[in-house]
Amino acid sequence: MPGCSAVRVAGDIGMYAQTLLLSLTAHGLGGIPQTMLGFYAGTIREALGIDPSLKLLFGISLGYPDRDHPANQYRINKAPLEESVTFHL
Repeated sequence: MPGCSAVRVAGDIGMYAQTLLLSLTAHGLGGIPQTMLGFYAGTIREALGIDPSLKLLFGISLGYPDRDHPANQYRINKAPLEESVTFHL
């Protein structure tokens, strides 16, 4: 994209992915972004028949979540909102 920085494009893609993930949740599905796939772009392109001219930043696995699985019970501690966000009114 002429005139666009890579950071801006990556930000746009990230916002699109977040919206897709939220939409999946709203429809009873789950999704997991997998950035590690970017390290295997050649293999992924070959397996899926994707044109080599296209970039691969990440993939998203999706399906129906198993909410009772032990892995889905894990919760991380998060910083309080006031420590990570500045509101300008």
